[in-house]
Amino acid sequence: MTHPKRLIAWLAVAALSTTSVAAPKRTPHRSKASGEEPFGSFRMLDVNLTLLAHQQEALNAALNPVHGGSRSEAANSGRRTTASSDMNSTAAGIVRVAGGLERLYQRRHQTFGVEMFRIMRIKAQEVQRAVNAVAKAQTRSALDLATKRLDERIVSLVVQFQAASGGYGAARCSPGTWTCCEPKRSKDLLQSERVACMWGCVPRAESCTGFLGPHIRRP
Repeated sequence: MTHPKRLIAWLAVAALSTTSVAAPKRTPHRSKASGEEPFGSFRMLDVNLTLLAHQQEALNAALNPVHGGSRSEAANSGRRTTASSDMNSTAAGIVRVAGGLERLYQRRHQTFGVEMFRIMRIKAQEVQRAVNAVAKAQTRSALDLATKRLDERIVSLVVQFQAASGGYGAARCSPGTWTCCEPKRSKDLLQSERVACMWGCVPRAESCTGFLGPHIRRP
């Protein structure tokens, strides 16, 4: 089983990229909420992934009660059901956000963005299936296997979020330019990454070979 501290460390890395460095300043007169994307969704995903980590801790506590505790087997089963339901709901929220970004880039005809967020959506759905497998496990061996797979699916999801969002807050773009996530070369990908990109600035939207973020409007 992946140790909870390892998972939290992954989440801390993801959170660092989205919260520790200020994103490009918001400018007035934005006509549509989509003009802030995907940064607005990144902040939502960061919150949901952090919540998922806390919920996984609750699930692990239900699966591994302290010896000598007074809780009955039925009580522990109830905690397991509740924790699984909570995780499933949070993963569903991640599916919705990632799916929304997938559709956004379909409308923008930016195929790299479509691929990036389709992978993220699929990984969030895999987390849902893994949570369901934990909830339905009937034997200790089945439960251990399902828990191990859930750990792996969550880490994989976090890695993919990092692949899409890493460093976006460091992109200090001048007014009139666009933020853009340019694809990483295959040799620069981490072993666990399928696709990844690096945030930067381009003078024109058509200069972006990956997918666009917000346009930094002139004052």
